[in-house]
Amino acid sequence: MCGTRAFRSLLALLAAAVVIFSYPAAGVAQSTDPGMQDRMRDLQQQIDQLNQQLKQMREDQAKTQQQVQATQQQASTAAQQVSATQKKVEATDKFFNDFMKGFFGTLDMSIDATTKGMSDMLAFPYTCTGPGGTQPCSIPPGTSPKMTPNWGPSPYGRVGWMAMMSSNGSNVGYRGTHKIDGTTVDFVYQVSTAMNLAAAPGLQDTWTKQSNTVLGAVGLGDTYVGFKEKSLGTLKFGTMYMPYKTSTDRMNPFSGGLGDYSVVMGNTGGDNRIEFGTRADHVMVYNSPTWAGVSFDAAYQFGQNPDPYNNIVSLGGTDCYGGNLAGSGNLPLNCDDGGYNYGYSFDIKYELGGLYLTAAYELHGGVNRSSDGVGSNNPIYGALLGPPGANGCATPANATSLKILDWTDYNALCAEFPGAAAVGTPEYNAFYDTANEYAIKAGVQYTFAFGLTIDYIFESLHRQVPQILEFQNERQRNGDWLALEYNFNGGRDRLAAGWAHAGASVGDPGGQHNFNPNGGGDNEANMYTIGWWHKLDKQLSWYLQAADTSNDLNAHYDIGAGGHGIKTDCHDATHPQFIDYSSAGPTTWGGCHEIGVSTGVNFKF
Repeated sequence: MCGTRAFRSLLALLAAAVVIFSYPAAGVAQSTDPGMQDRMRDLQQQIDQLNQQLKQMREDQAKTQQQVQATQQQASTAAQQVSATQKKVEATDKFFNDFMKGFFGTLDMSIDATTKGMSDMLAFPYTCTGPGGTQPCSIPPGTSPKMTPNWGPSPYGRVGWMAMMSSNGSNVGYRGTHKIDGTTVDFVYQVSTAMNLAAAPGLQDTWTKQSNTVLGAVGLGDTYVGFKEKSLGTLKFGTMYMPYKTSTDRMNPFSGGLGDYSVVMGNTGGDNRIEFGTRADHVMVYNSPTWAGVSFDAAYQFGQNPDPYNNIVSLGGTDCYGGNLAGSGNLPLNCDDGGYNYGYSFDIKYELGGLYLTAAYELHGGVNRSSDGVGSNNPIYGALLGPPGANGCATPANATSLKILDWTDYNALCAEFPGAAAVGTPEYNAFYDTANEYAIKAGVQYTFAFGLTIDYIFESLHRQVPQILEFQNERQRNGDWLALEYNFNGGRDRLAAGWAHAGASVGDPGGQHNFNPNGGGDNEANMYTIGWWHKLDKQLSWYLQAADTSNDLNAHYDIGAGGHGIKTDCHDATHPQFIDYSSAGPTTWGGCHEIGVSTGVNFKF
């Protein structure tokens, strides 16, 4: 603005000069006054100086305009650079946000108080007078109770109320997709790990199990790669749960708790293992699209076991299939307590509004349970054993004994370690006690608009052993699950109650320390559970649960089977430091009555 004013002043001065010089030339020329001439010269000089200044100002103004244009150009370039940088930042933020969305997990920790409910139990030997060790059976007068090692007649150790800290189903994982260029197919992947928040990671070796898996290691959770196409479905390869389990997961409001329905459902032996609910290695799973509410899933588990009776860990595996932990219960270090070869599973599902229906099937091929004879207290098994030989080891009692018991391995052990073998008994012949096992179930769920959900599942478990071994077949029975779940307070609170029933099995191997041979069919069980969950926010919940398992005379179901970190079962603390054919520990007691209360927090992300 100042430059413009100066420019105007110069113009005014020049105008004045023009006016002066516009007087008649003659008048000026005629003036001979020296003073006037001097003033005219001074004025001319001033005009010249003004012209020079005007020229300089024009040049300065031109430079200023050039500088302004240059600055504007720089500003435009800088704006373009800022825009490009902002786009890069936005792209980086999107990539990072998309990457972070792939992480998922559950952190669950509880404080429990539980009891095994068997502190006053006693075990007695029975004498059976029926043919082949069958009923009638009785305790001879004056018979003393059986003893547990280094303890006495009652269960060994602390079997009453105990307070514990438990990490329950805690896991962290990452999943994602990659679009395959030029196709409508996505490559999908997931890695996951199960974690123990209450203890350091390591091998799961205790007096009740010996496992080679490590909590906290990548892969101890659903881990897979695969392909997905919207109209065709998803095909995955890795280690995953089978459709038999996942089809009814939504009907288990106590998942990971003391009252998880896996205490009974899918649990063929009534212990901590869930044979038809265990994550499967070397499996491929297909998930179909949904057509008018109908969908299905199918899975095949590669066997990869070179042993004809599946008595060893499958190639590429870490543990036996079927939840069989080698050496558990001081049994031989192999897979003869539930290891199998291949498996397949499928389900069909239908959903419409609040209604959900499903049916599922799963088969395990060649399940080896030959160790069921080791340490058996079933008198029918006892009748297969003849008098001790010269080395103190048992001998065959008859032709049936030679046929269905594994005398070859037992005699080999007896020849090398006669002292150890003499306190034990032979396994069943794996040729006869390796058989297919399968499970079938149907479930219905209905959710009412006011927040109440009702669940019911019927399940039938089967083991296809020869008739000659049906007397010890505890793996064949029926089961039921009924649950009520009510969401209220805008979904911030949830109440649930559940009942699981294990029906009587067709036989019993008699592994219980206090097995009662007169209790044929007395191995049913009922589990009752209740719970309350309160959401502190969208991700964090607090819960309070209780569970009670009431076992019949020979039953030994637990509480906490499934996803709960610490199970309370019918085992006492017997733990001799050797593994042999005696099944010396841990000692299982039939008829225990477990009760537990658990409170904790659950965080999902």
